[in-house]
Amino acid sequence: ATVPPQQYAAPTAVAHTEQEPYIQHTPVWVVVVRGFQVLLGFIILVMAGYLIHLYATGENAFALVCGLFTAIVVGYDLITEKVPSARVAYNIWAVLALDLLMAIFWLASLGANAALRATFKYSVTIDGCYDDGSVVSSNHCVVSKRAAVKRAAVANAGGLAMISAIAGLSALPWLLFIATLVFHGHTFRLWHQEHKKPSADNATAEMKAQGTPMLAPQAPDQAVVHPQYADMQPYQSQVYPPQQLPQQAAAVYQQQPPPAGYPEAPAAYPQQQPYAPYADPNQAQYPPQQPVVPSPLGTPAPGQPYYPPQ
Repeated sequence: ATVPPQQYAAPTAVAHTEQEPYIQHTPVWVVVVRGFQVLLGFIILVMAGYLIHLYATGENAFALVCGLFTAIVVGYDLITEKVPSARVAYNIWAVLALDLLMAIFWLASLGANAALRATFKYSVTIDGCYDDGSVVSSNHCVVSKRAAVKRAAVANAGGLAMISAIAGLSALPWLLFIATLVFHGHTFRLWHQEHKKPSADNATAEMKAQGTPMLAPQAPDQAVVHPQYADMQPYQSQVYPPQQLPQQAAAVYQQQPPPAGYPEAPAAYPQQQPYAPYADPNQAQYPPQQPVVPSPLGTPAPGQPYYPPQ
C-alpha cells in the first residue's frame, strides 16, 4: 500500500497579540472646554496683533504666539480623536504634553503682560502721532520736549486697557488647559490600571506553578518499603546469664545484721524479694545453693575468706 504524501495548510488568520492603541473618547463638556480655549486664544491673538501693529513688544508677541498655538493644539486633539481616518495620529502622551505646554505658556503670558502694564506709570504730554503704513510698529508719537526722561513707548487709555485685558484673559486659557490635562491624565491612569500586564515576578511564579507535576497523596496506613533494607536479617538479642557471686560472700550479704542505732522496719510491710533474673531455658540449670550458717563467734568483713572454727 502506498502512503499518501503529507500535506500542510497555512493558518487561516494570524493571531493579533498587540494591544490596541488608546484613544480617549471625550465627553461633550470637554469639547465645549476646547471650544472656549480656542475662542479666548483668538480674542487674545487679535488684541495682541493690534498692539503689535501700533508698537511691537515682546510680551504682546508672546501672547499672540500662545493664541496661535492654542488653535493648533486644540485642532490636533479634536481631529485625531473624532475623525476615524485621522486616529492613527492620535497619541495620548502627545495630548498630555501639549496640554501641559499650553498651560505653562499661558501662565507666562499672564505674568509677562501684567509686568508690561505695570511699567506704564508716568504721564506724558503727546504733541502728535502719525502712521507710516508699516505692518509692525507703524505708529509714531511725538512726546513734548519738556519731558525730562525719554520714553521708550507711550500708550493711551485704550492701549493700556488692551494690555490689561491680555494679562487677565490669559488666566482663563491657563485654567482650562489645566482642567483638560487633569481629565486626560486621570482617565488614562484608570485605563492603564485596568489593562496593565502582570508583572514579571507574578508571571514567573505562575509558570513555575504550572510546570510543577502533581504528586498523588500517600495513604497514612500504607507502610513505606525501602528496597535497600529488604535483605537485612532481624536483630536477635542475646541474653547473658548473670555472674554468680561466691557462695560465702552471698551468704554474708544475706545474713549481715543491720547496724545498731537504726530502728527496724515495721513488720506490716512485706519484705522485698531478692531479684531473680530471667533464666534462658536453653542454658544449663544449676542446683540451688545451700545457705552457709555463719559462726557465732564473728562475721568476716566483706571480701575476706571465711575460716571455720578449730
